[in-house]
Amino acid sequence: MSRFPLNIRPADVPDGFPGRVAFVKSAASLAQAPHSVLPEVCFCGRSNVGKSTLLNTLCNRKQLARVSSTPGRTQLLNFFNVQDIVSLVDLPGYGWAKTPKAMQASWGTAIRDYLRDRPQLVLNLLLVDIRRDPGDEERNLLAWFQDTGQPCLVVATKADKVAANQRRTRVAAIARGLGVPADDVVPFAATSREGREIIWGAILAFAEAAAPAPQDA
Repeated sequence: MSRFPLNIRPADVPDGFPGRVAFVKSAASLAQAPHSVLPEVCFCGRSNVGKSTLLNTLCNRKQLARVSSTPGRTQLLNFFNVQDIVSLVDLPGYGWAKTPKAMQASWGTAIRDYLRDRPQLVLNLLLVDIRRDPGDEERNLLAWFQDTGQPCLVVATKADKVAANQRRTRVAAIARGLGVPADDVVPFAATSREGREIIWGAILAFAEAAAPAPQDA
């Protein structure tokens, strides 16, 4: 049985899920975000950590989110509708020194406002490259989620970039760096799709928990 670190029962993931996924819009600020009542799950992490690759793999698409070898390409908040069940939100990456300071500042404002003031947000995915130890940005962001009571699932991306016998060691190092149990870190590999079902189980569980109860006729 797959472990599940968020202390809730993971939702069942239907075969072939998801079917219909649509890009909604890009927003440079919270004020430009779409008006929607759907629960939202955001992808946050360093530039080039693999947010777009994870999103594409989750959604069984190759080009839903743009993948680039150049860090800092995602400069907007990008919203995707999954079968009118949940919205996935690809946030701008952080920590790319070659990005102009003014642009970094505007990204930081957009990210901070979204995470702080978006009531539809039900789950945060904090992505960390499995090959590197967490930095201050990841620790501070996770601490902020914990302080504000926002659920966060840590995803160790690019697990296919390390040897299979090194994955447990790297996951343990990430967990130590963040101060969380190793079972709270889910390794993800795009090539083998390892971790995909666990991540969808978390997303759907939180989306279902946030959905309004059906009204009696």
